[in-house]
Amino acid sequence: MSSDHQVRVLRFEQLAAPLEKQVYFTCLNMMGNHEDAEDCAQEAMLRAFRRLDSFRGASKFSTWLYAIAVHVCLDELRKRKTTYSLELLRESGWDVPDTAPELYEQMETKERRRKLRDAISLLPPEFRAPQVLVDLQGLSYQEAAQALGLPLGTVKSRVSRARQALMKTLLDNGELFGHEDRLNDERRGN
Repeated sequence: MSSDHQVRVLRFEQLAAPLEKQVYFTCLNMMGNHEDAEDCAQEAMLRAFRRLDSFRGASKFSTWLYAIAVHVCLDELRKRKTTYSLELLRESGWDVPDTAPELYEQMETKERRRKLRDAISLLPPEFRAPQVLVDLQGLSYQEAAQALGLPLGTVKSRVSRARQALMKTLLDNGELFGHEDRLNDERRGN
């Protein structure tokens, strides 16, 4: 291995290794399942390594890397042109005995997360990408606009529309994401 290659590998490891989990979670939220997320995250890291010389520092390295991850996911989603069924959000929840309130709460939290991932996967990719970058990865609107190569106003609009769609989908699933007036223990009979 040449010393130039070794330097490149070390630079990439220093920059990308701390972001590996976030890249995976970006891909998970874009793709909706672990297997596809792993494949896309791996492809994103490979593309980033190959294109490392093109990173000029105009944005944060994390923004540049998330952009690559989102584009890998969008490419994969375009290949599939999968349509998602709303029935996924209407599946029944878990049945837990009343004697296990802590277990019930853990399962309810897990179910909420699954429903949220499902709801995110129902968003069109052009809304999902900015929403994942802004709301889940914590990028500013400006950073997301840079990462996606879109005008700032477009990113703000798409994030807003994605949030509205998510809220509607999740509120339709009122048992887990209902209004504040739901009693905490109503299903436990307390």
